[in-house]
This record gives sequence, C-alpha cells and structure tokens, in this order.
Amino acid sequence: MMGYSAKSLEAIYANRKPLLIALTSLQVSEVIIRYEGGSDSGEVSDLCLLPENAELSQQLTTEQIKYHCLAGEYREGEYHYHLEEQLMSLDAALRDFALTWVDAHHGGWENNEGGAGVITINVAEPKFQLDHIEYYTESTGYEHTL
Repeated sequence: MMGYSAKSLEAIYANRKPLLIALTSLQVSEVIIRYEGGSDSGEVSDLCLLPENAELSQQLTTEQIKYHCLAGEYREGEYHYHLEEQLMSLDAALRDFALTWVDAHHGGWENNEGGAGVITINVAEPKFQLDHIEYYTESTGYEHTL
C-alpha cells in the first residue's frame, strides 16, 4: 500500500500544472469537487465550476488533456505502481485527481462508515485545498457480574 500512496502523490503533482493550464484556458476561476462514500464505495458527488454557465459545463466534457493516470500490476507477489499518460476529458481528469488525492492521504476513506469532503481549486492563486471528514461509530461496552 505504501507504493500506492507514494505514486498517488507523484500523480497529484504531475497533474497539478496540466489541470491549471486547462482550467485557465477555459477562464475557470474556481472548481469545487464534493465526494462521499461508505460501505466500501465512494465517488465524486458534485463538480462545480465558477463562473457557472452551460457552455463551460459542456466544454468540461469535451476539452481533452494529457493526464497521468495511476496504474498498477501484480507481479512477484506484490503490486507495482506506475504512471501512464493518457488523453482524457477535463471532467474525468478532475474527478480522478480528486479521488487520487483523497486516497493518498486517507486511504480506505470509503470503507465502513466512510467519509466525505470538498476539494477547492482556486485557479488564480493557484491553490488546491482538501477538506476531509471521516465518519465512525463509537461504542462503549460494559459487563457486570453478580
């Protein structure tokens, strides 16, 4: 798992600049990505661009960028991770970027009670912010014998 986390961080840093360039070219000022999960699955639940307009949302699905995807293969009794450059839509790249970043810092966040969060990309600054919440159930047990 440690190899996965290290390569996840490498992917995040490799994709930061291409995402900013693509967002700047579309005159996007801010991106807000919400994600949530639990019971062993999680996904992006909302992706919002500012300024909001229908044309910009359409361009998000048609605009293609070179994106570094995290790939792994099992050999010699363990997983080996590497980055593969692929052409993908900006929408798919932003969604993958968000979940890769969350996994790098909070691996397994979607398991059991799960978690949720928001990623905000301020394109002009440029600043990427990840705010994550983990859900858990707390319990206390007691035993009494008489």
